[in-house]
Amino acid sequence: MRQLSMEDIVSNREYEAMRPAFRQRVINLKKLRRLAIGPRISLVFENPDTMRFQVQEMMRIEHIEDAEKIREEIEVYNDLLPPGLAIGATLLIELSQTDDMPAILRQLSGVEEHVVLEIGDQQIHALAEAGRSTEEKTSSVHYLTFPFTESDRILLMEHADFVAVRIDHPGYRYQTKIPAETVSLLIGDLLASRE
Repeated sequence: MRQLSMEDIVSNREYEAMRPAFRQRVINLKKLRRLAIGPRISLVFENPDTMRFQVQEMMRIEHIEDAEKIREEIEVYNDLLPPGLAIGATLLIELSQTDDMPAILRQLSGVEEHVVLEIGDQQIHALAEAGRSTEEKTSSVHYLTFPFTESDRILLMEHADFVAVRIDHPGYRYQTKIPAETVSLLIGDLLASRE
C-alpha cells in the first residue's frame, strides 16, 4: 500500500480552509470501508486518505507546524499502511457506558489473532500488532495487516463476490460478507501498491 509522505500534508492554515469538504469525503469513505463483524467488532480498511485525515487532524488539534514533528506523525500513521502488497485495517471493539468493559475486554483477549480474510476457499490470516492483548485483557483497538501474494490479489479480483471476514475466537465467532463496493476499494488499494 502507498504510504504517506510530506508532500501529502498541507499546513494547518491550508487544512482549515479545505477541512469541511475533506472531512466529509473521509467520513463517506470510512462508511464504505467499515465492516461490522457481529454485534461488537468492526473493521475499518485503511488507506492513504484515511491516514492523511488522521495526520491532518492531529496537526490541527496539537497545533503542530514543525516539519520534524509532522514527519513523526506521518511515521506513526504509516505504520497502519503496510508497505507492499498488503491491506491495513483497524479492528475496533465497540463498548458502551453500560457495558461491563473489563469483563468484555477479558473475554475478547487475543481476538486480533483470530481474524481471517476469506476469498472463496483461500484464507489470508491477519497479522496483528504485538503487545495489545494479555491473558487478562485486550485493547479496544487493534491494527491488522492482511499480507497478499500476487495470486491472492488476482483471486480477489476474480472472486470479488465471495469475500468475507471471519473471526474465529473462542469468545466471538462471526463472519460477514464484504460488500462488492468495499471489495472494489480494496482491489484499488492493492493495485495502487504495485505502482
